[in-house]
Amino acid sequence: MLRIGEKRANSSWASIARHANAVEHLAGDLLRVTNSRCLPCLDARHTPVVEEWFIEKFIVPTLVGFISNPGGSGEDCGPRGSMSFTAPLHLFSLQGGMARTSQRWYLLGRPSSVAQDSLRRWSADGEI
Repeated sequence: MLRIGEKRANSSWASIARHANAVEHLAGDLLRVTNSRCLPCLDARHTPVVEEWFIEKFIVPTLVGFISNPGGSGEDCGPRGSMSFTAPLHLFSLQGGMARTSQRWYLLGRPSSVAQDSLRRWSADGEI
């Protein structure tokens, strides 16, 4: 959450600008998916993979799993680091094998044993 206009604990202008850029990139990606009516082709050499994933609700839906980043930067946990979670989840495609959070695209690796149940909780009709 960004804060501004408070007596103290305001967000920096840089953090507000970073958030605005992230949201702008998310909006652009969502519009491209809508306009093209298809998911993008993601380069596995540069897109993080989430293994043993499931969707959890921490106020908003997030993707949880072991995240490995082929580029070796950012939230890289290595081949089998500790379990982590993504930024809020905005677009998810089980069939397409990918997800878009507020920060970036992810490829879906192996689902966890609870993935089906987590998807069912987030589906409109209880089906996957």
